[in-house]
Amino acid sequence: MKKEFMITGISCMSCVSKIEKTLYSSIEIKKVSIDKNSGQTILEGDPIPKDSIIQGLLSEAGNYALTQNTKTHFLTPYKPLLIILGYLLAVTLSIAFSSGKFDIHSWMGNFMAGFFLVFSFFKLLDVAAFANAYQSYDIIASKFKIYGYVYPFIELLLGFAYLFFYDYTITNSITAIIMFVSIIGVIRSVLSKSEIQCACLGTVFNLPMSYVTIIEDAIMLIMALFMLF
Repeated sequence: MKKEFMITGISCMSCVSKIEKTLYSSIEIKKVSIDKNSGQTILEGDPIPKDSIIQGLLSEAGNYALTQNTKTHFLTPYKPLLIILGYLLAVTLSIAFSSGKFDIHSWMGNFMAGFFLVFSFFKLLDVAAFANAYQSYDIIASKFKIYGYVYPFIELLLGFAYLFFYDYTITNSITAIIMFVSIIGVIRSVLSKSEIQCACLGTVFNLPMSYVTIIEDAIMLIMALFMLF
């Protein structure tokens, strides 16, 4: 049996450790999964203790409280991703129209430059954490973990390649291959309904893997192919 709820009062990994240790003291609880940032918690056991018992255990661990999940819009977890893409779209369109003549190839180049530079930035904040998360679903990183460490730098180089209009045949070919490989792993994870973290923005934000991730990768793949052919 599983039970999902929220725990308030968590501020660091030390809090998570204390809560896990206390919850595991109950023989009915077999597995505890806690997200430090959101407080989202999943308990597995047979049977799951009543809420009053769980709250009692949380009180033993510290000033923590159990709250029931409230329904949110399915796009809510993707708010950081949508804001970043919105900013990139607004800025690159402004640049494209500022010349008085919209050129779709120029706009796409600028958008992809911004995309790779910004997304590589978040991955580079903690390369090791990104590599671990990426390894859980990417078909290459799952076999060769070093690829997860190299990938942020590949994105960084692609960002500069688009920014400085480097040979578009080479740049778009590499982008198309990378995005095609990436989307295979994403689709496989979504279809298997695996509850794993999407590492497109590194591990700074807890983005769930879903069709939104597929659409994001597909758009980049289509744009690269459009510019290539």
